[in-house]
Amino acid sequence: MIFKRYHYQIEPAYDTAEFRQELEQITQGNSRVVATLKEDVAASVWRSEYQTHPLLIKRYNTQGAWHAIRRSFRNSRADNCRNMARLFQQAGIHTAANVAVIQERFGPFKARSWFISEYIRGELLTRYFENQTSSSRQRVELELLKTNVANLFTFLRRHQLSHGDLKATNILLSDDQLYLIDLDAARAHKNENSFQRAHKKDQSRFLKNWLQQAEVHQLFEPLVNQGFP
Repeated sequence: MIFKRYHYQIEPAYDTAEFRQELEQITQGNSRVVATLKEDVAASVWRSEYQTHPLLIKRYNTQGAWHAIRRSFRNSRADNCRNMARLFQQAGIHTAANVAVIQERFGPFKARSWFISEYIRGELLTRYFENQTSSSRQRVELELLKTNVANLFTFLRRHQLSHGDLKATNILLSDDQLYLIDLDAARAHKNENSFQRAHKKDQSRFLKNWLQQAEVHQLFEPLVNQGFP
């Protein structure tokens, strides 16, 4: 008989007996759901709350036995999010703080996994521009935003990191800082050619968000491409 078990990786600030009980509730589908953000075959995402802490929970689903077997020989997507969040933060790139990773196993095989982070209260960067008119944009705000975008791509280049999916829904503006979320496809590159290909993809995907907003596209394009052909 193959027994199901769960392995927990918990950040020290959250590692208490009470929180471990909360994680057990999550694996049983009994966590408090404040809002469902995504629900499909590959993954489910929802906002939750632990005591006074708003959390974001993403469960990666297993898509059949063969998928589970293949995933058993590599890091789970939840593990990748956790590891890449640490690297991004060390590089000076803002992202949601890690809380915990849960790995479900059946014997030696990996099944579902959960990535739990702190929830960032912020505004999508695209929505920021949609809610502003040219006359109401404050010059100081725009200068700060330009600096943040330039710094983001500078830090990615300096540390040879790629996000892999810089669509608008993965970029938040919170307290005048840019946050990158959803690090499923993020990578740290050891090979220069591999990094350049991934970085150009990040540049292209970021600028694609503004194709219908020529003024914003022109604002960001030189900052994104600066120092990198």
